[in-house]
Amino acid sequence: MTVKYVKDENADFILVWEPAPIVPPEFRLYYDDKGKVVSYVGDKSGHIDGGKYIVIDTQTFAEGRHDIKIIDGKISTATADAVVYKLMPSDEGISCHKEDISIVVDESFIDQTKWKLTIYELG
Repeated sequence: MTVKYVKDENADFILVWEPAPIVPPEFRLYYDDKGKVVSYVGDKSGHIDGGKYIVIDTQTFAEGRHDIKIIDGKISTATADAVVYKLMPSDEGISCHKEDISIVVDESFIDQTKWKLTIYELG
């Protein structure tokens, strides 16, 4: 908001008020590593540090559904029967023994494989 004082010959001064520009809101849906909804935020000031989010439209924000999943950065309304969770070898994730995935090992262990949970939507 800007306020200016302008001299006028008929008055002592004139107050000119210029409103701040209107910035449209950015609606965000924050989610965790498993794609589960954490929160809906209607402005940038309510952000979660380091949280994963996608920008959504006003309709999705207004619905505020917590029964959806985020898969590959997109909203999925698939039922639990149509979603498959699978551990896949990866460069990041949990370090496990190379021959037995049920044994979690330290990063310094030599024979290790890292596994990451991936989510697939069927059909």
